[in-house]
Amino acid sequence: MRANSAIVSTSFGAGDGGTTIVNTPKLRLKDGGAIITTAFSSGNAGKIIINAKDAIEMSSSQQLDLNLANSNFVNTQITSSVTAAPAILQRILGLPEKATGNAGSVLINTSTLSMDKSAVISVENSQTGQGGQLEITADLVNLENSSRISALTTSGNGGNINLNIQKALLLRQSSQISTTAGGLGNGGNITISSPIILGLENSDIIANAVQGRGGNIQITTQGIIGLEYRNTLTPRADLTNDITASSAFNVSGTVEISNIGVDPNSGLITLPANITDTSQQIATGCSNTNASSFVATGRGGVPQNPSQQVRSDRTWSDIRDISAYRTTSKVTAQTPTHPQIPIQATSWRRNTQGKIELIADKSSVNLQPSLTCAAVNQS
Repeated sequence: MRANSAIVSTSFGAGDGGTTIVNTPKLRLKDGGAIITTAFSSGNAGKIIINAKDAIEMSSSQQLDLNLANSNFVNTQITSSVTAAPAILQRILGLPEKATGNAGSVLINTSTLSMDKSAVISVENSQTGQGGQLEITADLVNLENSSRISALTTSGNGGNINLNIQKALLLRQSSQISTTAGGLGNGGNITISSPIILGLENSDIIANAVQGRGGNIQITTQGIIGLEYRNTLTPRADLTNDITASSAFNVSGTVEISNIGVDPNSGLITLPANITDTSQQIATGCSNTNASSFVATGRGGVPQNPSQQVRSDRTWSDIRDISAYRTTSKVTAQTPTHPQIPIQATSWRRNTQGKIELIADKSSVNLQPSLTCAAVNQS
């Protein structure tokens, strides 16, 4: 929707406004596109329910006008409001000068909510009634350039805002989340649950009141960036990123922030207590060896100590040329000598000197002598 297009549900009398339901994968409101329920009399404003599975994108082209009765939908908005009817409608329809109904509720479910250039999501009552309920469930909510999520009243109690966000809430460039109440009304309550909350460039979370009690702010998060609690009555004028629940003439509200940190023990496993016997992990070789070795393992996988100076863990090496001192020789095999074993005589004879000699035949089996570690020499 764009160029001042609108979906409108209006109550002119004692009856309550109807419920507007929008179911769509993606909703885009630009340049004054609006979804509005309004009450001009004693009836309550209608309810707005939006289910946009993928995303809701909202962007205006003009500056914010808080007077909804005279806005002519110039601001891109999703609003349930109670306001006084224009004078011409009061005369034609006999409407009262002041409306007494209560603002309706706005319920939004989406994956990504993006608001830019003064876009507005609100429940507002500029008359004597009460503010409404505003609930948003999303993965990511991003507000930029004076965009706002608000529950405002002029004299009644401020409405409540509940934000249930799965990933992050981002506020930038004078954006705000507020439940401000004027007159005797008490400020509304703000409940935010988001892992990350970012507020920069004069963006605020406000639950202030004038003569009534300040509202309560309850935030559950793992981290807040930029935003700080300040007891200030002018969070919009102060060029800081404020979380405030003050009252000009009454008791200030409370701000409760629950920081849910990451458990450092999560994901750890218990190592076995049994120590490996290193003697069973080393192979033994031939004991008769002249070889030697030197092994440098460095730090063995241990990381550097951040409190010490950086130093090199390179292993030492000898870069001298020692080839002139190295000699090589051929490998020779030595056949071990065996002791002489007496052989039995098989015959006899008389030699030329007339002496008797014993004679034994040679064995017909040739045995190959075996080699040992000591039989191989290399230098």
